[in-house]
Amino acid sequence: MKNLILSGLGFTLLLFISSCKKDDETFVSPIDITLLYFPIDSGLTRYYNVDSVYWDSFTNTRDTVSYPLKETIAGTFIDNQGRLAQRIERFKLDIGGNWIIYKVWSSHRNAQRAEKVEDNIRFVKLVFSITNGITWNGNAYNTLTPRTYEHASVGIPDTFNGLTFSETVLVKEDDEPANLLNDYYAEEKYAKNIGCYFRYISDLEFNFISGDTVSGFIYTEKLTSYTP
Repeated sequence: MKNLILSGLGFTLLLFISSCKKDDETFVSPIDITLLYFPIDSGLTRYYNVDSVYWDSFTNTRDTVSYPLKETIAGTFIDNQGRLAQRIERFKLDIGGNWIIYKVWSSHRNAQRAEKVEDNIRFVKLVFSITNGITWNGNAYNTLTPRTYEHASVGIPDTFNGLTFSETVLVKEDDEPANLLNDYYAEEKYAKNIGCYFRYISDLEFNFISGDTVSGFIYTEKLTSYTP
C-alpha cells in the first residue's frame, strides 16, 4: 500500500513538472527581429559621404563642406544608468589620409527602444517592435523641445547609393509644412543588420519678405560601404 501511495505521488509530481514545462514554453517571448535594424555588434563599421550646407546670417554667406566619414562600434561599457552601452567612434581623414577620431558617441538598445547619444544629447532613434505609423518623442531623454518621430515604410527593400537592402525602415521627424519664417525636417533610414544608411536634417530660417534662406543648415549622410 505504501509503495502504491509513493508511486501515485511520483506520477502526480511528473505530471506537475510536465505541465509546468509546457506552461514555461508557452510563455517564452519570441525574439523581436526588428531589433536588427539597430545592430550593436562590436566591430561593425559604416562608411559615409557627408555633405553640409550652412547659411550664416551674420556674414550673409553660404558655405558647402563635403567629406568622408567612418563610424565604428568600438566596444561596450556600462553607462551611468548601469546599462550595457556601445562606444561609437567617428573618424575623419587628416591631410595625410589617416582616419582620426573626432567624436565619440554611444548607443544603448533594449527590448523597448534604441537610444543614441550624439554630442552629449540622448535621442530615441527607434521603438520596438517596429510597426508602421508608430510615433514617439525622440527627445524624451533630453532637454530639447519635444519632437515627434514616426516609423514609416517598414520592411521595404531599397537600393541606395549602389547598395541593396532587403528590409528597411524610414524614420520621419516632425514632417510639417514649412512656414514663412522657418522649416525643420529630418529623416533617417535603417537597414536590417547594418543600421543607419541615410540621414538628412534640414533646419532653415527665412527672410520674411524675400523668402530667401538667411540661416541654418542642411546635413546629409549617405552610406557608401560597411563591414560587419
